[in-house]
Amino acid sequence: MKQSPVTRRHFLGASLATAVAIASGIRPVHAQTKAWRLGHQFPLDHPMNIGFQKVADVVKEKSNGRLRIDIFPTSQLGTGREMDQQVSDGTLEFTSDGPGILSAWVKTLSIFEAPFISRDWNHLVLMMNSDWGKAQFAELAKSKDMLLIGNPWYYGTRQTTTKDRAVKTVADMKGLKIRVPEVPLFLDMIRAEGATPTPMALAEVYLSLQTGVVDGQENPLSTIYAQKFYEVQKYLNLTAHIITPQIPLVNAKFFRSLPEGDRAILLTAFAEGAMVNDEAARKAETTLRDELAKRGMTVIEPDRAAFQAAMQPVYAKYDDIWGKGVYQQLLALK
Repeated sequence: MKQSPVTRRHFLGASLATAVAIASGIRPVHAQTKAWRLGHQFPLDHPMNIGFQKVADVVKEKSNGRLRIDIFPTSQLGTGREMDQQVSDGTLEFTSDGPGILSAWVKTLSIFEAPFISRDWNHLVLMMNSDWGKAQFAELAKSKDMLLIGNPWYYGTRQTTTKDRAVKTVADMKGLKIRVPEVPLFLDMIRAEGATPTPMALAEVYLSLQTGVVDGQENPLSTIYAQKFYEVQKYLNLTAHIITPQIPLVNAKFFRSLPEGDRAILLTAFAEGAMVNDEAARKAETTLRDELAKRGMTVIEPDRAAFQAAMQPVYAKYDDIWGKGVYQQLLALK
């Protein structure tokens, strides 16, 4: 069919505009990469950031460059709690946080960071993947639009550091000011040990340790090292009180709006990122004890059984929050 002059002019004009756009480095709208954001609290060399970079690489590769995740580390987009809220609101696509912090929205989630509840990482994953555990994360997605994407990531086993006092027994904690995340369960844990909990965001901890606002803090070895707490803390007290997961989060409405193929790419990417993080975190824990000692820290082996015994009033207090018998039920999983 013969084109009219108007049709030909329209076609030539559109083609010319596309050619100019390509020549100038501007891609046509239909060919533009979809860019999403992932914000987190961790330094560049932390296993979590390394894992998230793997997520971004896999998304780019699997989508042939059509999709992109930009990573914003070191609390560039706000504190952990602020980024959680952004994901809930839909103004940020992805972040991660611990279940204790997330218990501000679904109180029962705090059980997954209860002191001494998990025997090892596999036991913790078993608890989170139980029917009861899945129901708690489903409530987080339903009520706050924060969806667990894939599986939890291994953050590490939390240890206690102090500046001027070695902690060999629970009595050694008496009177110390200890930084904790802004989680009621963590505050109660520190109080049960006779110390004073001081909640604050991770980005504020180094300066607070340096200036004496707090005497100590508790975190996995990888975080203690990455945040350079060894510069302002003398004692590494191996309390091993909590095996901690990080929960990768995506805005639920955003995720469910995506085509099935894009959801599959994201699930694959986060699974591969988890493997990279978990391997790096475990490898770090096998070497960082000695590395921190080389950096000047004195390593202490406390009486862990006494610390666990001190937690009994904490478990009793939270029994009503978690549900009668839930703690014992999860503890017994094999």
